[in-house]
Amino acid sequence: MGKFVNEVYFAGMNTAQGFVSYFNEIFGGCKKIYVIKGGPGTGKSRLMNDIAQEAELRGLETEKFLCSSDPCSLDGLIIKNSGTAIVDGTSPHIYEPTAVGLKEKIVDVSAFLDPYKLNDHSKDIFALLNAKSRKYNSIYSYLKVIGVYDNEINTCCKNAYLEDKAEKIILKLSRLLKKDNSYQKRILPRSAVGFDGEIVLGTYSSMASKRYALTDICGISGDFLQKLLSVTDEKRISVFVSFSPLCPSKPDALFYPASGISFYTGSETDNDETVLNMRRFINDEKLRPYKPQIRALTRLRNGAVKQMEFDFKAIKRLHMSLEEIYISAMDFSGKEKLTKQTIKEIFT
Repeated sequence: MGKFVNEVYFAGMNTAQGFVSYFNEIFGGCKKIYVIKGGPGTGKSRLMNDIAQEAELRGLETEKFLCSSDPCSLDGLIIKNSGTAIVDGTSPHIYEPTAVGLKEKIVDVSAFLDPYKLNDHSKDIFALLNAKSRKYNSIYSYLKVIGVYDNEINTCCKNAYLEDKAEKIILKLSRLLKKDNSYQKRILPRSAVGFDGEIVLGTYSSMASKRYALTDICGISGDFLQKLLSVTDEKRISVFVSFSPLCPSKPDALFYPASGISFYTGSETDNDETVLNMRRFINDEKLRPYKPQIRALTRLRNGAVKQMEFDFKAIKRLHMSLEEIYISAMDFSGKEKLTKQTIKEIFT
C-alpha cells in the first residue's frame, strides 16, 4: 500500500435500504478502538477533531470519516501508524464492540450532561426526535423511488449497451494494475447524500498518480466499474471501493493503491484526468426507441431528488434545535478535561 496523509471518506450512507453502515468493516480491524457515546451537540465530533489535530502535529497519518448527513462533523478517525480508531458509537452509527476493556474503550461524554436541565426540555426533545425519524423515513422512501427510476433508466440503456466492447477495454485497463504483497479490499465511500444534497469527496483523485474519469449520461458507469472490480478481484489485486449512495450495489469509484490508479464517475479535478466517455459503449440506434422513456424517468427522478433535498433541510433544522437543547445542558469544561485525558492515553 502507498502512503497517503489525511485521507477523508464516509463510513456510512443514507440509501434506499435505509442507513447502510460500514463501521464494522472499516474500524473492526483496528488494534484499539475508542467508542464515543453522547447526544447531539455534546462535542463528540470536536473530541475526534482534537485527536486528529494532535496526530497530525505529531506527523502521523490519519483517515477521517465524515458524517454522511452532516459532513461538517466527524463520525470516525483512524490513526494509521498505530492502528488506533475513534468512532461515534451513537445511533445510527453501529459499531459492535467485541472485547470492551481490551480492544475497545467506551468514552462517554454524556456524563457531563445535566439531567435536570434535559428533563425541563423532555417534551421538546422527544418531539424533535420523532419529527426527525418521520423525515428520515420520508427521505428513505424518496431514495427508494430514485433507485427505481435509476434502475429503469439503466435497464433502458443496457438494451443498447455494447458489453463486449466495454469488456475489451476493461481487460486492457486491468493489465495496468499491479498486485501488492497482500490482497486487501477496503470499502471506503467517497459519496453521500445529506443536509446539503449529494456530496462527493475528492480523495480518490487526490491519492492517484493516474486518474480515469467516467462521464456518463446513460447510467452504465456503475456496471463498467462493477465488471472491472470483478476482474481485479479474480486477480487478487488490492483495491479501495466506494459504493454509490443512490445505487449501493454498484461502485462509483475504485482506487488501486499498488498502481496509484483511480477510476471514478464524474470529474473530481480540472486537469490530469483521462476521460472515459461511457457513451462509446452505447449503440445509438438501439437506444433511440428508449429516449422518450429515459427523458420522462429523468424528470420524475429529478423531482424526487428535489423533494428529498427539501426534507434534508428540514432535518437539519430539527437537528440544530436538538443540539441547542443539549448544548445548554452540557458541562464542556468537564468534557474538555476528558478530551485531554483521552489524548494523553492515545499518544503515550
